[in-house]
Amino acid sequence: MIKLTKNQILSWTSGENNFKDYNPEIANVVTDSRKIQENDCYIAIKGENFDGNDFIEQAINNKASVVLSNRQSSHKEVITVEDTVIALGNIAKNYLMQFDIKKLAVTGSSGKTTTKDMLYYVFNEHFSTHRTDGNYNNEIGLPLTALNIDNEYEAAIFEMGMSALGEIDYLAQLVRPNIAIITNIGSCHIEILKSQENIFKAKMEISNYLNNDDYLIVNGDDKYLTSLSENEYKFNLIKYGFSGECQLRASDYKAIDGQSEFWVTGMGINRRFTLPAIGLHNVSNALSAIAAGLIYKIPTEKIQAGLMKFQPSKLRMQILEKNNIKYINDSYNANPESMEAVITSFESYARGRRIAILGDMLELGEFSVPAHERIGRLASEKFDLVFFIGSQMKHAFDNFSIDENTDKRKYHFIDNNIAIEEIKRIIKYGDTILLKGSRGMKLDEIFSALTDDNMEG
Repeated sequence: MIKLTKNQILSWTSGENNFKDYNPEIANVVTDSRKIQENDCYIAIKGENFDGNDFIEQAINNKASVVLSNRQSSHKEVITVEDTVIALGNIAKNYLMQFDIKKLAVTGSSGKTTTKDMLYYVFNEHFSTHRTDGNYNNEIGLPLTALNIDNEYEAAIFEMGMSALGEIDYLAQLVRPNIAIITNIGSCHIEILKSQENIFKAKMEISNYLNNDDYLIVNGDDKYLTSLSENEYKFNLIKYGFSGECQLRASDYKAIDGQSEFWVTGMGINRRFTLPAIGLHNVSNALSAIAAGLIYKIPTEKIQAGLMKFQPSKLRMQILEKNNIKYINDSYNANPESMEAVITSFESYARGRRIAILGDMLELGEFSVPAHERIGRLASEKFDLVFFIGSQMKHAFDNFSIDENTDKRKYHFIDNNIAIEEIKRIIKYGDTILLKGSRGMKLDEIFSALTDDNMEG
């Protein structure tokens, strides 16, 4: 972050502070009172468990040079604003405007973090690139990501999440991306938004601030996104995928030794690419990164080199071998589309017994029962043994068919701790185990319990 001043913050937030002669420099912006250092700007945000305004005195004692609060204060450090979250967004928006930087934004029901990471590795081969850290993709995390940019960066990749209409519009107006990417329109948050049509509308908000020279890159194999027509918009539209109508197309897919090989045609190129991840869904994500790289004239050799450096974020297709058991931990989150994609591609990773630990897919509302039933049927085609975790996964358990002539088995648990003990008892050397479920199911706890302890067998 380049240094700001109190008066800049005051102007950008339209806040109140009567100490006009007090104008210190600000080295960093923080929202966590435990991380305050000298000359920081502390923004007091009210969360579910704590109210940041209760730590204003602590912030000042820790030598924060500026504090943003929605409470009136006599301290010279305090700028009073109506809404500290909106104030944080305004600071980030104005801060970004100081940089001549390539801005890319990614959203989608699934695959957006993987796509963000692929974009980062591709762009960082040619430009000094910044990206969203972890899951900093909401109205607090995204501004903090923006405020970590400084003059060394030439490009920035922003991930945008949402759970309701209007949220991506807010993030997009802060960033004003030059390239926006939508990975797909799935069922995530359908409990709140009620229909995929509303999810489509919410994701399309990422394009609300694109100009004539900007690009929207979308998955041309998605039934909602493929309906988009360039004639409807002032910006440029690029579709990627496996169908012949896409401007950038993949074909001749092969999974070899944990890598994907595929041919890419369109946008002026015709060549084979290799990706250190398998599954058609990962090839699709890579296509969006290739398209963005071509728009910015990154040489194809550098695009390929960047893709080969790709590493997924934590809890996303994390592969670990321990005690001759192969674990594939994709437990960060789950919805029907991402669950089906990883189950379908799992056999390319598998050796020995094919085992899955599948947790509930949350926030599906009235769509939850049929979605879990479908996963149960698919799992019965792909796995030898499945541990179903959670109340909704009982529907998958009931639809996991077992032929009397096979050694297939299935188990259902509500409690993770009970599941852990049973899983430890059953798994053995040579197994390949997939973990996939919504974040709220805490399958990462099961992964840690299985991989931290020494196995017997």
